[in-house]
Amino acid sequence: MSLREKLKALEELQQIDLEMNAVRAEAEGLPARRAELEAKVSEAQRAYEAEKGRLEDNERERRQVESLLAMERDKVKKWEGRLGEIKTPREYAALSREIDIAKKTNETQSEQLKTLAAAAGTLRAAVDQRAEELSEREMATQSDRQGLEQAEAEMTRRLGELDARRAEAVTRVDASLLSRYENIRRRRAGIAVSPVVGATCTGCNRNIPPQLSIVLQRADSVETCPSCNRIIYSAAAVNPPAPDPA
Repeated sequence: MSLREKLKALEELQQIDLEMNAVRAEAEGLPARRAELEAKVSEAQRAYEAEKGRLEDNERERRQVESLLAMERDKVKKWEGRLGEIKTPREYAALSREIDIAKKTNETQSEQLKTLAAAAGTLRAAVDQRAEELSEREMATQSDRQGLEQAEAEMTRRLGELDARRAEAVTRVDASLLSRYENIRRRRAGIAVSPVVGATCTGCNRNIPPQLSIVLQRADSVETCPSCNRIIYSAAAVNPPAPDPA
C-alpha cells in the first residue's frame, strides 16, 4: 500500500470518527431537551394549581360567609319574634338596637358574598384557561417526547452503522499510523488528521513553512503540523482532481 493510500485510509477513518462525535454530541443534548419539555409541563401545572387554589379559597370563604349570614338572619328572626313579648320600653329599645346592628352586619356580609361570587366567576374562567393551556402543553409535550424517542432511535442506528464502518476502516490503516492517530486524537479534541489547503493547516488555520508544503506535494512521507502537531497532508496530492474529459 502506497503512502498516499495509507493517508487516504486515515482520512476516511478521521471522517468516520468526526461523524460519530457529532452524533454522540447530539445524543448528549437529548436529556436537556427532555428536561426542558418536562419543565414547561410543570410550569403549566403550577399555573393551573395556583388558579385552582385561589378558586378553592374563594369558595371556602363564600361558604363561611353564607354560614355566618344564615346564622345571623336566624338570630334576627328570633329577636324580632321576641319583641312582642317584651314588657318594658327599655328592654324593647335595647333589643331593637341589637336587631339594627345585626341587620347592618348582614347587609355587609351580603355585599361581601356578592363580591366573592363575582370574583368566583373570574377565577373559574382563569382556571378553565389554565386547564386548557395545561392540556395543550401536555399534548405538545407528548408529541415532542415521541420525536425525541425517534431521534434517539435514529442516533443509535447511526452509531451502530458508524461503528461497523469504523471497524472496517481500521483494518485498512497502517498499525503504526493508527497508534499515532489515536494518540493525537485524544490530545487534539478528536481531530488528528488535517488536510493542508494552499499553505494552511485546516486543523489550526496556520500557515506551514514553504519547504514543508513542497514535501507534502510529493506525498511520500508522514508529516505533522509545526503548530498543532496533527498529521497533515496535501489535499491536492492525496485527492487530486479528476482529469477533464477529452
